[in-house]
Amino acid sequence: MYSKFLAALLLTFSLFANADTNRPNIILITADDLGYDDLSLHHHPHITTPNLDSLARAAVQFSDFTVTPVCSTTRAALLTGRDFYKTGVSGVHGGRDFMHLSETLISEVLQDSGYKTATWGKWHLGKTEGYFPWNRGFDEGYYAELYRHKNSFGWLNGKPVQHNKWVSEVVTDYAIDFIQQQKDQPFFAYLSYLAPHEPWLAPEKFVNPLVKSGLRPAVANLYAMVNEMDFHIGRLIAYLNSQQLLDNTIIIFMSDNGPWWDSSNFGAMTKQEWQARNPSKMKGNKGQSWQNGIRSPLFIH
Repeated sequence: MYSKFLAALLLTFSLFANADTNRPNIILITADDLGYDDLSLHHHPHITTPNLDSLARAAVQFSDFTVTPVCSTTRAALLTGRDFYKTGVSGVHGGRDFMHLSETLISEVLQDSGYKTATWGKWHLGKTEGYFPWNRGFDEGYYAELYRHKNSFGWLNGKPVQHNKWVSEVVTDYAIDFIQQQKDQPFFAYLSYLAPHEPWLAPEKFVNPLVKSGLRPAVANLYAMVNEMDFHIGRLIAYLNSQQLLDNTIIIFMSDNGPWWDSSNFGAMTKQEWQARNPSKMKGNKGQSWQNGIRSPLFIH
């Protein structure tokens, strides 16, 4: 299964539901540079993801879901259902991440069909007027500054905002607040986490246990980013459960590409650390079309 077909699947879920029943809410969650092996469910020796593991066990798990080797191309295919080259997106920087304004996004189709739509976190599909998420079918959009994990800042529907919080917490807070406001309409909520994209940095309460277990600070921060993201996804699921929304909400979790081995604040993983991170022993990494660069977890709950 390839990412561009997931958009069509989501539209099928929502638009062709029985008219006599409530149309399902849709929550799409993407991680950034999360490898297929970067979950305790997939036997990672140091990462602990109880909430994602629980979600997966109660979901349909896809064993052979592939994306593209870098984030913008995957996101363009995911949100349009089209090959990324046709959308004008061919890379991640230098203007190659601007999606054609002529493209129709799943957010626009759902918005036209009566859904409230919102996204928070990483966008990376254009960063000038007309290309932002609030210009492209999202009623609410938080465009988070790229690669800023601590004290996240960015733009909320075009207005600058700053937060004295870690970005995974910010994204989740926005999502819960948005869902609280949706009482009369189905919603499409796209949580686009920045973890665990480098620079590897996470709150001390998630890092310290990993350092105490003997890991270098570099990989301790990397794995802590995944553990922290899992914690906040757990907050979201707990809220849905408390509001009795789980039975009528489709939750999708995936990554945008494979894992990366280097960080601007710590340097590269050692060969032994990289091998430990990839127990499945797949070849390649982010940016390459080998299996470890394009294989992603996919859970649909």
